[in-house]
Amino acid sequence: MRALIVDDHVIMRTGMRSVLEKVNDLTVIGEAGTAEEAVQLAAKTHPDIIFMDIELPGQSGVSATREIIRNRWCDKVVMVSAFDSPEFVRSAFDAGAAGYVLKAGGSEEIVAALEEVSRGGQYLTPMLSSYLGEGALGPDALEDSIISRLSPREREVLVHIAEGRASKQIAVELGVSHRTVETHRTNLMRKLGVRKASELVRIAIREGLIVA
Repeated sequence: MRALIVDDHVIMRTGMRSVLEKVNDLTVIGEAGTAEEAVQLAAKTHPDIIFMDIELPGQSGVSATREIIRNRWCDKVVMVSAFDSPEFVRSAFDAGAAGYVLKAGGSEEIVAALEEVSRGGQYLTPMLSSYLGEGALGPDALEDSIISRLSPREREVLVHIAEGRASKQIAVELGVSHRTVETHRTNLMRKLGVRKASELVRIAIREGLIVA
């Protein structure tokens, strides 16, 4: 397998590389310190698996994961996080992640996630699954979340808005018209009961779609 490591801290990347390079038949093909670098590397190298930090400068790891999965540059992303909030976990799996481990879990967690995800399964660190419940990875995981009211496209637009992109930028990235984006923006505000873009940002952060 060919792995990509994404973390904004060199020490974390070095430690993870040390762990992964001890695994048979696995090669670390690159490292990235930002979500933008991760997206570019994934598009160029098409790794078999990515270990993605959830909190990155600028664009979040969740947003980068969503973009990578959507473009089929890699279908196995393991989120590596310091956050144990259910909202972060659910947003990661909603973006297409196949695993979620805590940085506090150590090297054993990384290897366990690698083994499970490489077999085509999903992995959630036991420390979290014990209180999130068995349905944490299932289709009903977001049932009690406010964003469950939104369509997949509306969630995507919400992430772009929360990351500070203007409607014209969003239209170009999604390949739709400016008017379509404005319609999604209006629907988002109506469904979420807000009147300002700043309130959409707060909801996106609270629901774990982006990291503040």
